Order: sequence, then structure tokens, then C-alpha cells
Amino acid sequence: MAVTSLPTELLILLALHSSFLTALSLHYAHNGTAVPVDLRELTASVANVWQKRKVTFDDIRLCVGVLNAGPHSNNNPFYLSDYSNGKICLEIRDEHKLSGALGSMNEEALQAMFMESLDYLWKAWNTAHGGKKMIAARPMATPKRRGRPKKVDVTQTSIQPFIDDASIAKFISQLPHAEITLCSSAAAVAPLKEKGRKRLREFKDSVQQGRSQKKIRESTGKENEPVLAAPPAQAKITEFASVRKSNLLDRILAKQAVAAAGPAPLAPAELQRKAALQRSEEVLGVLSLLASSKGPGPRVSFSTIALLQSLQSSIRMPLSKEEVMKCVEVLASEVCPGYVSMVRMGAISSVVINQTMRPMDVKSRLVALGA
Repeated sequence: MAVTSLPTELLILLALHSSFLTALSLHYAHNGTAVPVDLRELTASVANVWQKRKVTFDDIRLCVGVLNAGPHSNNNPFYLSDYSNGKICLEIRDEHKLSGALGSMNEEALQAMFMESLDYLWKAWNTAHGGKKMIAARPMATPKRRGRPKKVDVTQTSIQPFIDDASIAKFISQLPHAEITLCSSAAAVAPLKEKGRKRLREFKDSVQQGRSQKKIRESTGKENEPVLAAPPAQAKITEFASVRKSNLLDRILAKQAVAAAGPAPLAPAELQRKAALQRSEEVLGVLSLLASSKGPGPRVSFSTIALLQSLQSSIRMPLSKEEVMKCVEVLASEVCPGYVSMVRMGAISSVVINQTMRPMDVKSRLVALGA
């Protein structure tokens, strides 16, 4: 048989397979061969390498399917797995696991294997369709180089001359596509998903049936007509909703009863008084130190403004002037009225400490006042 050049259609198919191998090599170089290759990413990579048209899932299935259908199909390392939710991945069989990315020698071997598979499929198809008439050599068709630079041999010795363009189109249209198998992890959870979908369908059917019955009653206007029994699932849901509603109402009423039986909340002024009583012991100690530092006299007076500043800087917990002033007022009026007193003359006010009337049991006095 004379040596002839391949038809353009098959050269395009070979270029697609070469771009497919180049894109796989780049992926494995970055991610390793153990990671499944998502076809959504792979098709985009192959299209970038090929730069002829958009690559689809069927193109990848065709490349793998032709490798599977050839005389050396056992050497095909690739298969397709369905991970559900639209995720289909290309994986390498366990017996063909590679230690690293596909090397150039592997790419050449796979490309030659693809060519042999095409030749094998063509001979089988041509024999089955009684192809006897051969034509002379076809015009030279040189494919554009894609991906990494390679020497493209435009003369092929393994594929026979084709009869006509219609035969080529029919041959390419019947080429095998690789099957997509469900991966083991997705197959394990498939029964659980189907069970959940079945329950959801039953729930939707029961809701739809209830709405239909309600529309029938509203359209006929006959409220006393017997109503068909609701499905068990709908009855359980209705019963649970009514019980939950009654329990919630009971809890709200119980909280309201406890709040009504308890003491009334304190007014803001009473809360300020309580807080001042709790701080009064510490404030009283600071007042005693300030009075003793003034001198030995029985009565010591302080300007209110100066005293408040001294108390603010001496108390451990930071307090505002209003809070300190409330403490001094509580000391003067309730805790130790003889020891601390406040004197106001117009806009001027002062605090007087009578050291001869120093209280002895301040804690008992505070307990009695409800501190």
C-alpha cells in the first residue's frame, strides 16, 4: 500500500488528543497523579493548549474511549469517574499509577497508542461496511503545532487511504466514547440521598394534598362535609406543631406568673442609693484619712469640689463625680450623719468631718440599711 497523508479530519482529532496529553502533563506537574482531574478544569486547559475551539466533556470521552477500544486497551491508564453534583473526573488506574507527571516518552507512547487504536477501528469499520474502493493519495494536510513544539509527521503509514469525505464523517461519528462510572464514595452515599429525596417527595405530596382538600372545601362552601383523613406524616407534623405551640404558651404564662408574684423592680433612685451604700465603707475610710491629714482639730471642712477630686483619685474603682457625690450624701444622711455633714451656703457647698463622732460599727449599720 502506498504511503498517503492523513485526512484533515483525523489530523484534527490527533491534534486534539495531543493537546489533551499536554494539558494532562501540565496538571500532573503541578498537582501530582494522585489527585483526580476535574473535567471542568481539564477542558479549559485543553482548549488553551489547542486554541482551535471550545473543548467539551464529549471530546475527553472520545480521547479516552478510542484508547480503550484499541488492540492495546490494557495499556490505557485513564478512566472517568462521576462524583455527583456535576463533577466528573479523569483518574489513573491503580495498576498504571505514575510516580510523577507524564513524561515526554509517555506522551509519545500514548499518542502512538491512540493512532494504532484509530487504525484498528478504521479497519474494523471499513471491513464491516464493505469498503473496497480506494482512491489515490489525498492532498497534504499539515496541522498547526499546539502546546510544546513537536515534530509532526504528516505522512502516516498505519492508516489506510479513505474512500471519501462522507465515509470519514461516518467513521468519526461512530467512534466510541468512554463510559463514566460512579465513584465508590458517591455510590456509598447514594442510598442515603435517595432516602432523603423520597422523604422530601412524600412531604411535598402530603402538603399538596392538604392544600387541594382546603381548596375543595372553600369552593363548595360545605363545612360539615366529612374530610378525608390526612396522611400519617401530615398528622404527625400537625400534632407536633400544636403540642409545641401549647408548650410555648405554657412557658410564657409561667414566666409572667413568676414575675407578677416576685417583688417589684427597684426604681432608678433606689438603685443609685443601693450602689452608694455598698461603696460607702471604702469612701468613709478615705474621708477619715483625709481628715486626719488636715490636723488634730475636732472638726475639719473640705470644699465639695476638692473633696470629690480627692475621693476619685483615691478609690480603687473608677467612679464619676455624681456617683461619689451620692456616696457622700448617703454617709451624711443615713450611715453616719453626725460624723459627716454637708453645709451649703448659696452656690458654695462644703463637707464637714466631726472626728469626735466617728462611728464604731459601720458594717452593722450598712446591713440594717439594706446594703
